[in-house]
Amino acid sequence: MFLILLSINISINIYPVEYNVSDFGAIADGKTLCTKAIQNAIDKCAGQGGGRIVIPAGNYYTGTIFLRSFVELHLEQNAQLIGSTNYDDYPNLASDRKGLVHCADITNAAITGFGTINANGSDSAFQLGDSHALRPHVVIFNRCRKMNIQDVSLINSADWTFRILDCQEVFVHGLKIYSHSNFNNDGIDIDGKDIIVSNCNIEATDDGICLKSNQPSKLCENVSISNCIIASNCNALKFGTASLSGFKNISINNCVIKTPAENDLFGYKAHIVPGVTEPVYNNTGLSIEMVDGGVLEKVTISNITMENVLTPVFIRLGQRRQRDISYLKDIIISNIVANGVSHMSSSITGIPGHCVENVKISNVIINCNGGGLMDYLSKEVPEQIKMYPENKMFGVSLPAYGFYLRHVDNIEMENIQVNLQYKDQRHAFWIEDAHNVRINGITAKDHTSSQALVRIVDGSNITLSGYDASNPIVLFAKISGKLSNRIKLTGNDFSTVKTQYELMPGVNSKSIMSKYNF
Repeated sequence: MFLILLSINISINIYPVEYNVSDFGAIADGKTLCTKAIQNAIDKCAGQGGGRIVIPAGNYYTGTIFLRSFVELHLEQNAQLIGSTNYDDYPNLASDRKGLVHCADITNAAITGFGTINANGSDSAFQLGDSHALRPHVVIFNRCRKMNIQDVSLINSADWTFRILDCQEVFVHGLKIYSHSNFNNDGIDIDGKDIIVSNCNIEATDDGICLKSNQPSKLCENVSISNCIIASNCNALKFGTASLSGFKNISINNCVIKTPAENDLFGYKAHIVPGVTEPVYNNTGLSIEMVDGGVLEKVTISNITMENVLTPVFIRLGQRRQRDISYLKDIIISNIVANGVSHMSSSITGIPGHCVENVKISNVIINCNGGGLMDYLSKEVPEQIKMYPENKMFGVSLPAYGFYLRHVDNIEMENIQVNLQYKDQRHAFWIEDAHNVRINGITAKDHTSSQALVRIVDGSNITLSGYDASNPIVLFAKISGKLSNRIKLTGNDFSTVKTQYELMPGVNSKSIMSKYNF
């Protein structure tokens, strides 16, 4: 008898009580408004202690659905929730940004299944420009805990697709996101703690996966993102722009950034950026931004491939808001393969008096389109301290086709290979107002410019080592600035380098040390 009772108890726990929305009057014709029927099923389920709401195959036209604690919303194969285009079906939308499926102040709830949630964002009712008002998300988790969303497809958003705000313990697995229908069509936006995102396939007009920090007193922290495929007309993987409190303990690994399926929602083809060689592209592959006075630390990013990105890596410390500048530091980026298709090269930049610190980048291959002109070397790169951070903020080109570093401290780069498709007149690396920089294992076999491979301006304690002379070059390093000192060239193969270094007027000849080179 004891064993029988135990087995019954286990069966009850394993198989939750199910409520089919058809039994509550939901009609799967794609026209009849089913909001009340679905909500009644959810509320009854919650009132009975929780269980599973089943959306069977068919198309269900609905306004905002409010999920409850201990309730699982399960969409069966070929089931589709279709968002209403009537604003009255989204209560208080103007003052409270809703999701078609809205989860607020709940715990232990889930959205599962292989069905689709279609927010109808391409409808003319939601084509309102870039104002967020009156445009619902597909799904939002707001002030929730112990949430799970798995396997469903989220498409056709009117605004951000899936937003996580002020949540803890969220598990995101196997989502299929396709949002190329409206402004601000981010894929997944994350602002919370203890969040795991894995095995998602994301197509987005705006940022693909974006970590945000909208709350001045709460960090976005303890986040793991892995095994995702991402395409974005904006930034595929991004920290910011909102960075009020900041980011801590973030791990991103094993992700693929692919070419977007679409690229012309905002008329990009009519606004050609000079130097861009592909008609369809991601704006940046990896964008790490700290511009609102928060902090960013303890970030690891590894095993990322990037296809058709304007800028592979963009790291920026700025001061967009009138708040004290904090810091951006302790970042490790490794095992990156990318092809950059513009002259807006990878960059790590702070602002005068405030450096990006403690960044290590290793095992990187960047295939650049090339074509950079001598004119790019004489153009001043603006500081843009208060500007919205994006790769275009410095203009359509940078004076280095590999990496541009300015206002940095304690940067280590190892095994960096930069390949060119076409001849480029620029430097491979530009290092300015930089301190304690170590670059080991540079490979730039296509560098045929008469300009130096490495340009140093006001750099101190800079070590360049492990250069492999795979082709003849005219000049390895060019150094300027009265503050330049302790420039060390060691362990390099200069056998096919015509001139190791050139010191510009004002640089002390004792500031450079060249030893143990071939």
